[in-house]
Amino acid sequence: MNGFIFGFSATLLSTMLWPSLPPVGLLPYFLLGTVILWQKSPLCGGGLFAVFWLTLFCFGLSKHDFTDLSQPIQIKGEIITLVNQNSDWLSLDIAIIRPNLALGPKAKLRLTWKTPPALQVGQIWSFTLMPKSMSNVLNQGGYNEQKQLVSQHIIGKGRVLKAELVSDNASLRNQLVASLAPLLAPMAQGDILLALILGDNRLISKERWQLLRQTGTGHLVSISGLHLSVLTVWIYTCSLWLCNRFALVASRRNLIVALILSACSAIFYAYLAGFGVATQRALIMIVLLMLLSLLRRFSSAWERLLFALFVVLLIDPLSCLSAGFWLSFCALAIILYTLEVAPKVPVKGGEPSMVMGLKVSLLQFWSVQWRLTLVLGVIQAILFGGMSVHSLWMNMLAVPWFSMVVIPLAMVGFGCWWLGSVLGFSWLGILQLSDLALAPYGQLLQLSTHLPAHWQATSASELAAGICALLAGVLWCFIPKTRQYRLWHLVSSVLWMPLLWTLVLKILPIASPAWAVHVLDVGQGLAVVIEKEGRGMLYDTGAAFGDEFSYSQRVILPFLNAKGIQYIDYVFISHSDNDHAGGAQVLARTYPKAEWISDVPHLAAKGCRPQQFVWQSLTVTILFPKQPTDGNNGSCVVRIDDGEHSLLLTGDIEKAAEAALLLEIPLLATPSSPLGAQPQSHTDIGASLLTSQVLLAPHHGSKTSSTGAFIDAVAPELVIFAAGLANRFGFPKAEVIERYQQRQIEHLITGYEGQISVVFTPGQRKVKSYRRDLAPFWYNRVFRFGDLLNPE
Repeated sequence: MNGFIFGFSATLLSTMLWPSLPPVGLLPYFLLGTVILWQKSPLCGGGLFAVFWLTLFCFGLSKHDFTDLSQPIQIKGEIITLVNQNSDWLSLDIAIIRPNLALGPKAKLRLTWKTPPALQVGQIWSFTLMPKSMSNVLNQGGYNEQKQLVSQHIIGKGRVLKAELVSDNASLRNQLVASLAPLLAPMAQGDILLALILGDNRLISKERWQLLRQTGTGHLVSISGLHLSVLTVWIYTCSLWLCNRFALVASRRNLIVALILSACSAIFYAYLAGFGVATQRALIMIVLLMLLSLLRRFSSAWERLLFALFVVLLIDPLSCLSAGFWLSFCALAIILYTLEVAPKVPVKGGEPSMVMGLKVSLLQFWSVQWRLTLVLGVIQAILFGGMSVHSLWMNMLAVPWFSMVVIPLAMVGFGCWWLGSVLGFSWLGILQLSDLALAPYGQLLQLSTHLPAHWQATSASELAAGICALLAGVLWCFIPKTRQYRLWHLVSSVLWMPLLWTLVLKILPIASPAWAVHVLDVGQGLAVVIEKEGRGMLYDTGAAFGDEFSYSQRVILPFLNAKGIQYIDYVFISHSDNDHAGGAQVLARTYPKAEWISDVPHLAAKGCRPQQFVWQSLTVTILFPKQPTDGNNGSCVVRIDDGEHSLLLTGDIEKAAEAALLLEIPLLATPSSPLGAQPQSHTDIGASLLTSQVLLAPHHGSKTSSTGAFIDAVAPELVIFAAGLANRFGFPKAEVIERYQQRQIEHLITGYEGQISVVFTPGQRKVKSYRRDLAPFWYNRVFRFGDLLNPE
């Protein structure tokens, strides 16, 4: 094994856990250390070169970065992806064109464009746009779009103000996509055909993606190692047969011709697929294997895999941040391991037994599939918060069908259509036949929605217990029988304990005084989860935009799954503004048994009137309003306490509601008396009801809220502002933050921190934020790409 390549690859993979990247000023020292250690310690030399290469790569991308997000800028760029369209808004990715930075890595932007003209991938435009930070919402269990953007070299976002077309010279692939997509769109399985042939997913709807995910067969429509391998084997077999049939020679000429033709076909297919990460990896492996065959040089499959990993990371060191990278390389490693340990075809009388060969092949196929299902299921659960329960048997059916029928038929159909279009004809017959061949797969996808538990969400604790159990199984099976054999079996037995403990807690839950409040990062909006003993209570839902996007779907539900919160008992909707109530319908469908408390007219909810009740041994007191009121000052104000710790949720109340609270609260109740009882001292009792350790800042920190008298009455130790980064309202206002700072009150902002969680235990309060504590990795802790190399 090459120590330098191994050190380089292992170090780059470890960068996913780094808190920051080293300063650019250390680059010469890393390079010098690489040169010195190249021969003496290749492993260390490779590691130093990985640090140098990643830092240099990010430095090249940062040269495109924006310095001022408050002023429009001019950018010339090529459209590389039309991401999605929602109503009259289009989201697209462009590659920035700057001739003076032509040698560096290609930086990209993700833009939104309202009512754009007809656009095509490959067009070059001159854009006037308002730049935005690359930051995205970050929460436990949620999709980490920020990490995905970094992996795609997207250094920022922007909103198109105006644009002028510069060039319309589309590449061959883009021309083929533009021509073929309208022809395939009317076909029942045309979306999958377009993805199989040209690696373009524009026709695949969100509903179809959901079906692909819940069946565990999404890899079949994303061009990767399976597709390139199938095409290469078919081209190699057919070309070698034709050469031997019509030009048989004693030399290696026919073999060389077949290898060259199949390699060229694989390269062209990878080009049609857009050279994605999975495609790159597979192409490198295939070309390397053919090259070694031509040179008659032996190398093990593991060496070829390591070399492919090295080349992919050398071309793009940020590719290891993408989910496809891990799924692709782990899948290939599982296949190589299975083929290495699988039984060989027995030889009988000098010739392999056909029957036994078939049995062994079927056994190998079964071994590959169950290992892929198990290991990739765990990886999928880590990356996406759940796994497909039915993926094993569905892949057992779909993979052979795609390999033997669908992929070769689709490529032949594509070739005939392309040849016909060049000659002025429209030959769609074989593509239509391919569509028919995909019909059983389409029926399988539809069937999956009616199967029980087609998608199993996994909490973080369940996932950790499952990983420990998987590791225990590996140790139990593969530790050699030496003197330490019994010791390792004891260790593997201990690793089963987390899974057993998780099962015990599900059957016999144990009461705990600890509880937590999670202020989720939902951009410029509000969503709060109160958690205790596996049950939850929600306060507001974040915004929804159109019929396709809701923070309830994108953030709240994945968070609840990740935390293992299966039951929601109460849902408070403070008032009717979209940034607070937009996701109510999604939650109403998901938790039909929850009790709703709100004054929003269209919700079937109990009114938000002053009252008090106990939930999970916590006292929940609704303080305001006494009567339904429209607008911000009608927000439902709720206080939650356990006798020692307390939390005040204020919605969007402003100065008038704050003043009303200061006047009315003493008339409501004392902490130990029923609501409506006459207090002994209005001032003392009012302070006791409003006083809270943690305050959710009213109205996101607007200057119309958080008066000095209100802050003094609440007297919080921590105030949390639910405000999006660089939001258009400028929340929280500087003068409001200053009011809290003057009183030495700690403040946190979701736009900067991501999710903010406060955990209350007897005698202690712990505060954790996503960017600083839960996932403090370098790709999560930046707001501009230039910040990568300037860690705080």
